[in-house]
Amino acid sequence: MSDIKFERFEDTFEVLNPLKGFSKEVQTVEIRRDPLLGHTSIYNASIEDKVKMFVGEVDRFLVERLAAESEMHCFFCPSKIGKVARFPAELVPKGTISVGETVLFPNLFALGKYHAVAVVSKSHFLELNAFTPELISNAFLAMRELVTAVYRQDATAIYVNANANYLFPAGASIMHPHFQLLITPWPYTQQAHLIQACRDYLASQGTSYHQDLIDCERTRGERYIGQTEAWHWLCAYAPLGSNEILGVHESCGDFAQLTDGDLAALGQGVSSTLRLFESLGHLSFNFTLYARRHAGNTDGFNCLIRCMTRQNPYPHYRTDDFFLQKGLQTELILHLPEALASKARPFFL
Repeated sequence: MSDIKFERFEDTFEVLNPLKGFSKEVQTVEIRRDPLLGHTSIYNASIEDKVKMFVGEVDRFLVERLAAESEMHCFFCPSKIGKVARFPAELVPKGTISVGETVLFPNLFALGKYHAVAVVSKSHFLELNAFTPELISNAFLAMRELVTAVYRQDATAIYVNANANYLFPAGASIMHPHFQLLITPWPYTQQAHLIQACRDYLASQGTSYHQDLIDCERTRGERYIGQTEAWHWLCAYAPLGSNEILGVHESCGDFAQLTDGDLAALGQGVSSTLRLFESLGHLSFNFTLYARRHAGNTDGFNCLIRCMTRQNPYPHYRTDDFFLQKGLQTELILHLPEALASKARPFFL
């Protein structure tokens, strides 16, 4: 196992705090650097004490009103889903793919060569604890069926990512629970950086970065949460989003090669993560799962999913992405990953 370096730096500054009678206050800012990709995240303990100022509390009346209003014209609901777009018969014989409550079909406004939507549930709105392992794994099973079909027809289809935007703070335009799948001949920026960094690590160290990360984090124990079969769950050392939980497959990098058991265990891990998020007072989330077509284990890349919370829905809410994320590509850490991991472990038991 290679020695993965978890670098951190500290800066201190003094401020005369008007909230404390202009007395002198010393604050410390901790900068963390991701050991693989090199991006930075920032933590200031004084901000963690004021998290609710950043994310707010869920306005239940607002959510219920929006759910009731949007359900009347939602074409993801069972009464209207028969009118969604369909795949060509030569790709998907029935036009859509159904597994349990999941219905998967092409996105009318594609962001890649193959872009599919997977409606996860018949229910128009779900609390996070209602995203059961079965609902989630069925969506992934439907996605795998499409990936396999695309692979059979298109040798240029190499890069796969599965994504979720839940509720409008996470970027969803439709409230009904749904995931999205992209299969493309070219990688998106973060996916390209991730795959290339794994390839470089393998060339320099002779081992897989993700396997080394699993071994290192499990040994250290600070951020390692638990295991669901071949998936290992941990808190990101330098997160790309708030309360980021990582799921890393211990050997497979190709979504099409994940077994039924792999996808069931993935659903279990994501469901546990969402229950954690709910316990922290969150309702909106994103996830992205990165994968690529089988490369003969020559690039050291394993399937990886990033799950993160977003701003809570309430009237006149502020976005949780500002110049720090958009312009400087640096995330603000609201809860230290080590503390978050300790809160997460009971949800994976």
